[in-house]
Amino acid sequence: MSTFKLLLAEIRFRKLNFLLSVLAVVVASMLFVAGPTLIYSYSRQTDQIIAEHEKETAKKLAAMDKQVTRLMRDMGFNLMIVHKDTNMADFWASDYAAVDMPQEYVDRLAKARELTLVTHLVATLQQKIKWNDRTVLLIGYMPEATQSHLRKKKPMGYVIAPGTVYLGHELGVGRREGDTVEILGHEFKIAKILPEQGSKEDIAIAMSLADAQRVLNKPGKVNQIMALGCRCSGERLPQIRKQLAAALPDTKITEFRSIAVARAETRDLVAAESKRFLNDLQASRAEVQRTLESLTAVFTPVVVLACGVWVGLLALANVRQRRNEIGLLRAIGRGTLHIVSLLLGKAVLVGLVGGVVGLVCGSWLVRTVGLSALGVAADNFQVPYELLFSTIVGAPLVSVLAAYFPTLLAVLEHPAVILREI
Repeated sequence: MSTFKLLLAEIRFRKLNFLLSVLAVVVASMLFVAGPTLIYSYSRQTDQIIAEHEKETAKKLAAMDKQVTRLMRDMGFNLMIVHKDTNMADFWASDYAAVDMPQEYVDRLAKARELTLVTHLVATLQQKIKWNDRTVLLIGYMPEATQSHLRKKKPMGYVIAPGTVYLGHELGVGRREGDTVEILGHEFKIAKILPEQGSKEDIAIAMSLADAQRVLNKPGKVNQIMALGCRCSGERLPQIRKQLAAALPDTKITEFRSIAVARAETRDLVAAESKRFLNDLQASRAEVQRTLESLTAVFTPVVVLACGVWVGLLALANVRQRRNEIGLLRAIGRGTLHIVSLLLGKAVLVGLVGGVVGLVCGSWLVRTVGLSALGVAADNFQVPYELLFSTIVGAPLVSVLAAYFPTLLAVLEHPAVILREI
């Protein structure tokens, strides 16, 4: 009878020993597959969740950034460009620049392609005047200059029709829109009475730049160019000044720091909160993954070793049961290689069957535990190819190693000793 037939006959005759050996390999293989696969699948889902949150956060951040930009824009301009000879101490004392500039300066700035950190250029002509026995601020607004090299945005500043004025809240008390007022000998129609601002605008008269130039007798002149800097606090202001010096060296720029800082810090806060959320999510899932890796690193070797010992003990019991059979085979001339092939062949078969069954059971266990305990989606479960190979090759190898010592005992015992005891 061939070795393979003898092997099958042995398995049929001692089914319990074979099934218990296979069960040990199944348990070892199942845990060997389940642990790394669960870690791998959890890691894949973590990457997907982080990627989805990053994508969603980017969308929300973009939307919030637009909203914050609108809110910051509504706070007003945060940069002011004046002639380089302007005495800023006098400016803050009088609320307007005393040195005029040519109106064409704003057009030069708008066309300057090197000016990329400044947007919303609005030229104004401002001066304090006496009106109805009180000192008020007269402001002439030029419509926002178009910077063709930058993305178009909603314009800032006032667009006031010629022959009309906007009155500050305090100046509008007792007057109505549509009334006519006289300003330095010129009549204007009240187009709007502005709401209370809590600033110098409450005692200001706003009109078109051309009207202000006519009233003040300063044709073609402006004295302030208002602008909005792109998050220009701190280190960006020197860059803006460098760009401005290249575009218009006869000017200098001042920053309304409270507005600029609020603008920058609000945007940074939004980005920081989003980043903190992602970091907390990553840290939380990383902690779970470290726990899984620790459990796998501890229990997998212990279980594999225990199952290996189990297979070895069953192999030893099988050798003891087959002692007379082995003695007879040796007595009729069957060599050591034949005996080894019978015993280790069974170990290889035990390993193959147990490895395949353990692989299937391990995959099922991972899906069950992952879905119920960790919420891992079924789509993320995938047994790594190297793990498949290691299980199919490793299970028979562990089984053979476990059966090696019992096999060695079987081939080293002299058949005469066995036959004398029969």
